[in-house]
Amino acid sequence: MTRLMNYISLVLLSLIFTTVKADVNLIEKTLRSQPLTVFDLGLLRLKNDLKLAKNDLVLEVDNKNVSTIYTEALFSRRYDGIQLIVSAPMSTHLNANSYMVDSIKCRKIFEKVKNNLLKGQNESNMIHSKAASYLSEVFTAPTQWNAWRYDKGFTQKLVNFVQLEVTLKPTQSYAVKNKVRPFSCGGSLASDYQQIEITRKFN
Repeated sequence: MTRLMNYISLVLLSLIFTTVKADVNLIEKTLRSQPLTVFDLGLLRLKNDLKLAKNDLVLEVDNKNVSTIYTEALFSRRYDGIQLIVSAPMSTHLNANSYMVDSIKCRKIFEKVKNNLLKGQNESNMIHSKAASYLSEVFTAPTQWNAWRYDKGFTQKLVNFVQLEVTLKPTQSYAVKNKVRPFSCGGSLASDYQQIEITRKFN
């Protein structure tokens, strides 16, 4: 009887082990079969680069706390392109009388983020070449070298495909008390200071 019970226990343990191993193999096989495109890889890199870039903005936020700055990189169906989003909390200005101050601050943050993203590129290159080079690297897999990197027409479109938008967003208490709204500016990573556009002006 004891031998029978031991045998049954061994059979049950073997079945459990086999089932667990089969589940693990299924999970591994499923995950390994999911394709990671350079589009996915590029978005992940842009997200990470934006998080690092906000460390240069400590002097641009009222509370000097860069952790309150929101960053994101995503594909927008509305704009048919990738948006790089930087939202900085503000507790001053953003009213009808502060347009110039707000536009200067917005463009200044835009420039700092852009320069941080492009800082590893050849300084002798023109701004458009630096933006094209950076984005080509972002959207290239480590084991590949895409032919389109040498296609100037394609890289021009790639630069336009990725847009950076900076939003000066009032804190909730400041917005309620002063009835102010966000102020935004944007452009491509090849935009110089004068080319950065005010994309939303609610005041």
